[in-house]
Amino acid sequence: MSYVQIVIKEFKNWLVTDWKYNRFRLICETVGSLAFILIYLLMAWYGDDVCVTTIFLIQLLGSSLHIINAYLRNSVNLILLNVIVIVIALFGLAKMHLM
Repeated sequence: MSYVQIVIKEFKNWLVTDWKYNRFRLICETVGSLAFILIYLLMAWYGDDVCVTTIFLIQLLGSSLHIINAYLRNSVNLILLNVIVIVIALFGLAKMHLM
């Protein structure tokens, strides 16, 4: 069995186990990650014309889901990291729309 086949098998086992025992956490983690991928896709597609408000809102969604996931994993450093990201996004939104 090649290394790639072993990795694919382990990845499949991880997904099946998480779906069976940690479905909510898996969904939060996956949707949160997809939110950040969407940010990069929007920036790649629209370039300098990307709507920064949309980016910040997607960032708030993704970080909120990652905080839930980090809490369920008991990961203080990931919670702190995503809280910092949320504070930056809220500051950016406030600066753009309240000043």
